[in-house]
Amino acid sequence: MAGSLAGRTALVTGAAAGIGRAIALAAAREGAALILGDMAENGEKVAEELRDMGAPAIFRRTDIRRRSDVDELLALGKEKLGRVPDILFANAGVEGAISAPWEVPEVDFMRVIETNIVGTWQTMAAVLPAMVKNGKGSIVATSSVAGLVGAGGLAAYVASKHGVVGLVRSVAIDVARLGIRVNAICPGMIETAMVDRLQEAVPEFRSAILALKPMGRLGHPSEAAEAAIWLASDAASFVTGHALAVDGGYGAQ
Repeated sequence: MAGSLAGRTALVTGAAAGIGRAIALAAAREGAALILGDMAENGEKVAEELRDMGAPAIFRRTDIRRRSDVDELLALGKEKLGRVPDILFANAGVEGAISAPWEVPEVDFMRVIETNIVGTWQTMAAVLPAMVKNGKGSIVATSSVAGLVGAGGLAAYVASKHGVVGLVRSVAIDVARLGIRVNAICPGMIETAMVDRLQEAVPEFRSAILALKPMGRLGHPSEAAEAAIWLASDAASFVTGHALAVDGGYGAQ
């Protein structure tokens, strides 16, 4: 797929690590300029990594729950790169702690909902006006296999990721005739810091997950990233409103 995003500008949220970083690296490889946002300051190191690859890239610390943060990130991209994004990888999200649903504090439940659903919507709403004006664009949101099937112990996360899939499908219908495609990737368990945090909280977590995986392993961030790149590219020109499982067969059971 070398060069599949040549001449394009991509906004990646949650870009400092994990799937977001892998998406940014893959998009740079495919020729895109990158606008990166994340709550973690380490996102600047990712931007430096991309610039070392020869890709135009900027980073700003961004809380996607705040529309003003997203708008300021877009303004910085326009100032430094002279571009507005025609691709959005709405990847930022949080998982919350494993807990019985009646034991989750309201503040923790709402943090997951506000980040994963409201933040994804805020980011889409910020980039869509320019995409509509230009008559082109591609949005790929990161949901989860937990947005397609249930999973115990993570009520807020599962609800939020189902919400992301619903948001993607609805927005896709609204903009399908305007030259804009909207899709989601639904990764299964990927080797990221999220898995490490869940493993720390529940020592048997990894072995229990592996026992349920038809392929017998966790995924790599690059495997989720390649699916996102394909959906964003013209190779998927007739694909919209789709939730693509990247889960090693978990959801097929």
